[in-house]
Amino acid sequence: MKNSMKKLQQINFREYGVVIGFIILCLVITIATPNFASYKNILNLLRQSSIIGIISAGMTFVIISGNFDISVGVVAALSGAITMKFATSGVNIIISMVIALLVCAVVGFANGFIVAKINIPSLITTMAMVSIVKGSMLMLTGGYPITENIKLLDYIGNGYILGIPFPVILFAVMVIIAYIVLTKTRFGRYVYSVGGNREASKLNGIHVDSYIIKVFIINAVLAGVAGIVLIGRMGTASPVAGDGYDMDAIASVVIGGTSVAGGSGSVLKTVIGVLMMSVINNSFNLLGVDMYFQYIFKGLIILVAVGIDSYSKKKLASR
Repeated sequence: MKNSMKKLQQINFREYGVVIGFIILCLVITIATPNFASYKNILNLLRQSSIIGIISAGMTFVIISGNFDISVGVVAALSGAITMKFATSGVNIIISMVIALLVCAVVGFANGFIVAKINIPSLITTMAMVSIVKGSMLMLTGGYPITENIKLLDYIGNGYILGIPFPVILFAVMVIIAYIVLTKTRFGRYVYSVGGNREASKLNGIHVDSYIIKVFIINAVLAGVAGIVLIGRMGTASPVAGDGYDMDAIASVVIGGTSVAGGSGSVLKTVIGVLMMSVINNSFNLLGVDMYFQYIFKGLIILVAVGIDSYSKKKLASR
């Protein structure tokens, strides 16, 4: 009976620890900085969370499959640059966005194909893709930001529906779709299976390579959507717009409890991870903490989260 209770407590802590930690963090920051709990700041925090949140939803698929993608930042920037470049050249804005997302899908396919078919580790593959995409983007833009006031883009980045920022609504929709796909469809079950045990999945007749390619495409397209939201919000497409987004997305997914070894995780908990990262960034800004310390803190958070995950798996394996 005692052992059963102990196991139940451990499961509950693993399941809800991130939620409890998030609530405690919010309470502490509210006490330290009263402005944090203001309606205006919360709305601003949610808007800021939306871009990283959309990217993190896609990153959840990739990490659950047992892979990583550090090219999402440049893919987001590329999406924005392509959209703005075509739109300023006289192409319809909707068509411009579709072209941008198709290009992102091609980048995602290339990442997935190289990882699945050529067996180059995802970290190396996407690291190389960062350089390729960044070079392509600099050629496209000439190294300069592209600025243009486009009504639809402005609404995507700064508009409201019933008092709620449009990017927040878009983020919520993407999360709901990702949740349904991962938990209610065969595709989602197979993604978990591939991440949990690739060889066993092959033996069970799952086309592992196909699913790896698909998760990279999903991730790249969602990064592209985030890039469009970003240029809508900023009113400009910059070649360096997505810098740091990859680490923020990975940190959010890992903090949310998705195992870096693959096979387990939840997009809903990724949302908690996204909000936690945004709360930390927001509180640091309110407290006037230097940006350099914010980078250090993010790195430490990733190390701690991955360390806890690795330690837990090692402990379970030794039993």
